[in-house]
Amino acid sequence: MDEPVSAKTRIEALAAAVAQEFESTRRVLSFEEWFELLCNQPHVHARNAAQYLRDCFEFYGRRDVRIPSGKVARFKLFDCEFDGGSGRLVGQEPAQNAFYEALDSFVRIGRVNKLLLLHGPNGSAKTTFLDAVMRALENYSETDGGALYRFSWVFPSKSSKSGGIGFGSGPWSSAIGEATFAKLGAEAIDAKLSDENKDPPLYLIPVAERAALLQSQLQGAQARDPKDARLEHFVVSETALRGDLSQRNRRIFDALLNIYQGDLRKVYQHVQVERLFLSRQYRSGLVTVEPKQTADARSFPVTGDRAYASLPPAVGGQVLFACQGDLVDANRGLINFSDLLKRPYEHYKYLLTATESGQVALEHVVLALDVVFGGSANDLNLLEFRALRSGEYQSLRGRLELIPVPYLLDYRVERKVYQEQVGDVLRGIHIAPHVPRILALWGVMTRLRPPNAAEYSPKLQAVLSRLGPLDKADLYAYGRVPAGLTSDEARELLLAVPQMHQERFPQAVVRAEGAEHLLGDYEGSFGASVRDLKRVLLAAASEPGTTCVTVPRLFKELRKFMGDALNHRWMLLPKAASGFHLLDGEGSITAAAWNYWLSASDWEVREAMGLVDEARYLEVFKKYVVHVKHAVKREKMFDPVTGNLRDPDEKFMQGLEKTMDPKAGPHFRTDLLSRIGAWALSHPDEEPAYAEIFADYFYRLRDDYYRQQKGVVARGIQRMLELLADDRRADNPLAPQEEQVARRALEILLGGHDGGIKRERHTRETLRETLVQLSKARY
Repeated sequence: MDEPVSAKTRIEALAAAVAQEFESTRRVLSFEEWFELLCNQPHVHARNAAQYLRDCFEFYGRRDVRIPSGKVARFKLFDCEFDGGSGRLVGQEPAQNAFYEALDSFVRIGRVNKLLLLHGPNGSAKTTFLDAVMRALENYSETDGGALYRFSWVFPSKSSKSGGIGFGSGPWSSAIGEATFAKLGAEAIDAKLSDENKDPPLYLIPVAERAALLQSQLQGAQARDPKDARLEHFVVSETALRGDLSQRNRRIFDALLNIYQGDLRKVYQHVQVERLFLSRQYRSGLVTVEPKQTADARSFPVTGDRAYASLPPAVGGQVLFACQGDLVDANRGLINFSDLLKRPYEHYKYLLTATESGQVALEHVVLALDVVFGGSANDLNLLEFRALRSGEYQSLRGRLELIPVPYLLDYRVERKVYQEQVGDVLRGIHIAPHVPRILALWGVMTRLRPPNAAEYSPKLQAVLSRLGPLDKADLYAYGRVPAGLTSDEARELLLAVPQMHQERFPQAVVRAEGAEHLLGDYEGSFGASVRDLKRVLLAAASEPGTTCVTVPRLFKELRKFMGDALNHRWMLLPKAASGFHLLDGEGSITAAAWNYWLSASDWEVREAMGLVDEARYLEVFKKYVVHVKHAVKREKMFDPVTGNLRDPDEKFMQGLEKTMDPKAGPHFRTDLLSRIGAWALSHPDEEPAYAEIFADYFYRLRDDYYRQQKGVVARGIQRMLELLADDRRADNPLAPQEEQVARRALEILLGGHDGGIKRERHTRETLRETLVQLSKARY
C-alpha cells in the first residue's frame, strides 16, 4: 500500500509548479529584458488596444458559414471553445464581421476614433456578443502571443544604500551585480509604486527617438522572418508613436532623470516590468459600465500617502495625483457601456471628445486612454434619442460605429440556443423531439415581414405577394422554395434571397397607450426574443408533476405569452399580407408552426416504420439530373452495365416529371438546370442539395408515395398507441408483418435500434401525446 503523501510534500509540489509557471510566463522583467522582447517582436509589444483586439480575433481564427445572404466568415472566438463552449454566441455573423471591420479600420488609421455601438431589440444577444469578446481577451492575454506588459517604479531600501539617497554608483549597485532593481526581494525595497493607468513600458522610451527605433526594429524583424504577414502590414499606431506617461509617471521619470544628471540607464534601473493579464473579475483592462449617475473617472492627490513617505525628496516632494474609475480600469483593453442610451446624455457626452482625442480632462490631470470603446443600446432607446434629441444625436453620430444585432432569422440556428442553454437548466425534464425547432420557427416567423414585391423583378412580384411567413422562414433556413412554383419562378426566388435578407422596410409603428411607438425598419428589429421564448420553454416545464416538455404543452404556454400584448407591443401590429404578423387563428404563424410539427412527426413515424427512404428519392433524382443534362445537350451517355454509349432514357424522365409536375412544359428541363445553377451562385464549392433546391418536387414524390401508404401508417399508429397503453390485444389484429413493423417502429421512436445514429428520443409519455395528436389531425 502506498504511503500517504504529506501536506509538506504537496505544498512543495504546488510551489514548484507555480514557480515554473511564473518563470515560463516571464511575469517580472527588468527594462532591459523587456526591451529585448520589443526588439525581437516589435509587432507584439508595440500594439495599441485596437491592434491587440484585432489580433485576438485572428488568434482564434475563422470559418465560413452560410447565411441567407450567402457565405460569410464566422469568428471562432465566439464559439468560446477556450471556455468549454459555454455561453457561446449563436449566429450573428454579420455583426461579427462589422465589429472586426471597424477594428481593422482603427488599425489602418492608427487610432481608435469611434465607439462601437451594438444596437438591436431587447434580448438579441448584444450582451452575449461583448461578453464573449471580453472572455476571449482574458484568455488571449494568458498566451505567449497575447503577452501584455506594464511597469512599476522600485526604490531600494535606504539602509542598504550609500549616501543615503540610494542613487548613483556605489556599494549598492555592485551588490546586486546588475544595473537593475527589478529583481530585488521585498526586504530590500523601501517603496514600489504601481500605475493604475497601466502605462506600457514603451512610453519610457523618449518620443523623439521612439519612431526611428520602432521602424528600425520592424525592418530587422521582417528581414529575419520575411514570410510573417503581420510584420509586412503592421501599422505603428499614434499611441505607440506619441503616447506619453501618465502625470505621476512623468513626474517620477523626470525627477529621476534630474537626479542622475540625464543618465537614462540609471532611470531604467528603477523600472520593474510586469506581465499584465486582462481580467473581468478584477477589472483589469476589461470593464462593463452599467447605467448609472456617476462619472466614469476621477483624479485625487496621493503625495501624502504612506507609500510616498520613503521616496527621495526630489520625487516624493512633488504634488502627485492618482486616477480611478471605469475608464482607468479599462485602459489597455475594452470598455463596454451597457445600455449606453439609458444614461442621461450629460453623463456620457464626454465621449464626444474622448473617442476623438483619446483623452479625458479630469479635475487635476488629463487622462490619456488606449482603449477600445464598445457599448450596447436598445433599438427603442436609439430611435427615441434620434427623434427627441436630434441635435445631440447628430453630434454623437459621427463618433459612433452603429452595428446592428437583430433577432435571428434562421430557425435552424436559433434552435441551437434552446438545445444548448435550456437543456442545462431543465435537468430531469425531458425535452421531446422537435420542441426546440418548433419554438425557434415560431419565434422567427414573428420577426419576418412581407417583402416589398415592387422592389423585385416582374417575374417575382406575383410569387412574393403569395409568400407567407413559413415560406420565408424556410427560404432563409434551407433555401427551400414553396410548393407550386414553376422552375423559372423557383430559380428567380432563390436568386432574390440575399436581397430579401438585407431589405429595408418602412418604419413599423404601433399605437398603444395613447401614443405611437416605433419598432424598427429592418427584419429582426421586433418580434419574440430568445429571452422571451426561453421563459416560455421554462414555463412549460415548471408545472407541478411535469417530467417532459412536448409541443402541445409548449403551444399552451405560447398562447399565454400571446395574451400579454401590453408588454410586447409588436403583438399589436396589424395583420399584413399572407399572414405576416397574424399570431393566432386560421392562416396564422401559430397554425403554420403547429402544422409544421405535425408534418415533422408524420415523417418521423413513417421513417421509423421503414416507409421513408430519403436516400432512394435522392438517388433517383440524381440519376434524373444526369439524364436531363445529357438530353438538353443532346449528348449520349455512358451505360455502366453494357459499357456502350446510349441515349438518355426518355421514358424514365417523363415518368418522373409526371409525378413532380403534371404541367411540365417544354422548358421544364432547362429551367431545372438553371435552378441548380442559381443555387450554386450562393453556395459555391458545395455539392447541390437537391432535397432543398427542389423541395417542392421532393414533396410531391413523397406525397405520391404517402398516399399509397396512408392506411398502413394509420393502422401502425393505432397499434403503437395500444402498445404504449400496455394493451397487448388489438381489436383489429394486424397482419404479422404489419405487427412486426409497428413494434419495431415503437422501439425506434423510444430510442432503440439507433445503430449509432444520433437522434432525438421520445419517452413513452411524449410519444403517446404525439401519436394522439397526429392520429386526430392526419389519420
